[in-house]
Amino acid sequence: MSPDQDARRTALAYLQVVLAGSLWATAGPLSTALYRMEVPADSVAFLRPAMGTVILALFLVWMRGGRAFHLSWRGFLHLLLAGGVIVAIFQFAYQMSTEAVGVAATVALLYLAPAFVVGMSAVLFRERLTPARVSLALLSVVGVWLTVFGARGVEVDLGLRGILWGCVSGLSYGCYTLFGKHFGKEYGSLGPLFWSTLGGTLMLGMVRGAQGESIVLPPSALAWFILFLLGLLTMALAALFLFNAMRTLEAGRASIGTTVEPLMAALLALAFLDQTLTPWGWLGLVVLMIGVAGAYAAGPTRRPPTSPVG
Repeated sequence: MSPDQDARRTALAYLQVVLAGSLWATAGPLSTALYRMEVPADSVAFLRPAMGTVILALFLVWMRGGRAFHLSWRGFLHLLLAGGVIVAIFQFAYQMSTEAVGVAATVALLYLAPAFVVGMSAVLFRERLTPARVSLALLSVVGVWLTVFGARGVEVDLGLRGILWGCVSGLSYGCYTLFGKHFGKEYGSLGPLFWSTLGGTLMLGMVRGAQGESIVLPPSALAWFILFLLGLLTMALAALFLFNAMRTLEAGRASIGTTVEPLMAALLALAFLDQTLTPWGWLGLVVLMIGVAGAYAAGPTRRPPTSPVG
């Protein structure tokens, strides 16, 4: 591949990452719209991936025809079970955090994930982790807390329902990025996305069934349309863009690129939800984005090759 072709391929991958982050920014406003239509957060946590599963299944049939749902036992264990656990945890934690502290604070907590991905990528994918990167990752944590304390228009709960759910969503989001990078090499981008989303939906449904809790369905055609958009934009298209981009980019670079989401989410929350940040909160958002972006930018992305052990 020529340098020009490689540059174009990288630029296209970055564009997909930016699109993914921008689409994910709609998750908070769309979810909040459903809450206001009396669809509770725990029901949205199930309905969002369920709608995404249906849409991704249609994508699979369109792309692969009769072999759309062929999966080996090994793939079943990796994609449906392991991926499903990550999706289920993330969906529930994200909805609980959004309900508790609002869109802006949830997104800020969610973006602990890139620093986590950068660190884990050093172990899993040999992406170099330098002292400068560690310092910049810690800077992103400072940005997170400035943003949470600087939320305006929402009641920030610093107990379990506030900080804990947001941190869980960030950790599981980071794990899902690593999952997509690892299994995308073998299964492509669409397969891991569909099977993990299906697995997460089934697990969330089984938990609710075991607890004897019913799913509150959207009460109107408008609510169903909002749910459709939530599944299409945030479960299908956004994740598909990210997973496909990671076939070209390192996991750390791709995760950092999605930090366009906090800016977009804050603007959407300001425009549609009357949820914004104080000056300290906006400063925290800037610090957060500098920290996680710098964690990628500092130093080479790969360690030099070494001789295999043993």
